[in-house]
Amino acid sequence: MKKLIAAFLILTALALLVACAQNGAGDDTTAEDTTAASTTTEAVETDPPEEKKLILVEDGKTDFRVIRAEEATGYALETATIVYRKLGTTLGVDFKFASDFRSPLEPDPTTAHEILLFSTERAESVAALADLNFEGYIIRVTEHKIVIVGSSPAACNEALYCFFDKIIPEHTENGTVVFPVGLEVKAECESAPIDLRAAIAEGKSIGGDFEILFKYTGSGGFSTAQGVATDGTHAYVVMKRKNGNKETGRIVKIDMATWQVVMEGEELPLDHGNDMTYDPTTNRLIVVNMLNGIVSIVDPETLALVEQPALSFGTWGAGYIDGTEQYAFLADYGLTITDTAFNVIRSAPLAGAEGYTGQGMDADAQFAYVPLSPNAGKSTNIIQIYDIVTGEYLGIITVGTTMESESMFHVGNEYYIHFNSGGSKIAKIEFYVKFE
Repeated sequence: MKKLIAAFLILTALALLVACAQNGAGDDTTAEDTTAASTTTEAVETDPPEEKKLILVEDGKTDFRVIRAEEATGYALETATIVYRKLGTTLGVDFKFASDFRSPLEPDPTTAHEILLFSTERAESVAALADLNFEGYIIRVTEHKIVIVGSSPAACNEALYCFFDKIIPEHTENGTVVFPVGLEVKAECESAPIDLRAAIAEGKSIGGDFEILFKYTGSGGFSTAQGVATDGTHAYVVMKRKNGNKETGRIVKIDMATWQVVMEGEELPLDHGNDMTYDPTTNRLIVVNMLNGIVSIVDPETLALVEQPALSFGTWGAGYIDGTEQYAFLADYGLTITDTAFNVIRSAPLAGAEGYTGQGMDADAQFAYVPLSPNAGKSTNIIQIYDIVTGEYLGIITVGTTMESESMFHVGNEYYIHFNSGGSKIAKIEFYVKFE
């Protein structure tokens, strides 16, 4: 027995090293894709002695289920659905699709044949994620499971392209797909923000995966979340309440290091308070009242109202353009750029979006980000993208939730989206090119 174990270990140590090409493009690991959010290093594939096999497809049939987390949202939910459908069309067999939820009446899934996608509660997913102590992905074949995990949506995409474009073809013969138990592929992916402009220009579908970091139900009747802004250290949200036909608001200040409320302002005549932005050159918050073109200037230190000038146009969204002394407004004129005295510099028309409701906005040095929430019949939010200089409408990012988005803000290359859902919810959002 000891000799057999020793022989097994020697054979395992002599496992093949292969390159799992980025996006499945042959074996060329130096190929570049301007839309990718990661650069994949040479993948290491461990293929043990073929003493045990896991049959995925045989005689035009499979007993495998595709498993996602019960609580999956955004990227994980959407991509799991795509993988389930692609497996069926690629292999010509019917797979089952389920979550990792287990009813007490169901049999123990330990020996069930399953493809585990990303973070599930199955022991094999937990183990693979524990071993994923680097930026990248792991694909692992156990006695009963195929496990695919990644450190980010981009890394998960790379894993899936590797699985579909390399691993499946290499282990398919005469319509039968068989993997050796113990097969493992690891690859590092250097994460980087995707090139939104290039991705949209190339016709790629873009998604936004989010993680909720802050929840606040409100107090004193101020329970409806509206505008949001940041000074880089604190986030500020407008919480609204309504008395009859009158709307008022208070601004809540949040420490972004702890995501704890550090200050609640007094009641202010902010009307709907639909959006807000922070001007770093004047250290002031600009709240869009959404009534008669009024904006409210608020001191971020005291959260007190300073003044309420009326603009020459109606507006419902505002953002400060990085590196300038200019604001971007969603206005009667369209996407409207002004100086800090609110004088109009230029404007461009806004794109329509049937079935969606316009909300607030954010702006950086390149783009205006305009989130829109879904009306009845729609299952996702969308974020419209505009060139901040020309005003050209570029395309959309989809965000897989029916929660009502209100606005966005960013700190450097990190972006956040604000939802009105049982109060205020702030989530960090990561843009990614969708797996296809």
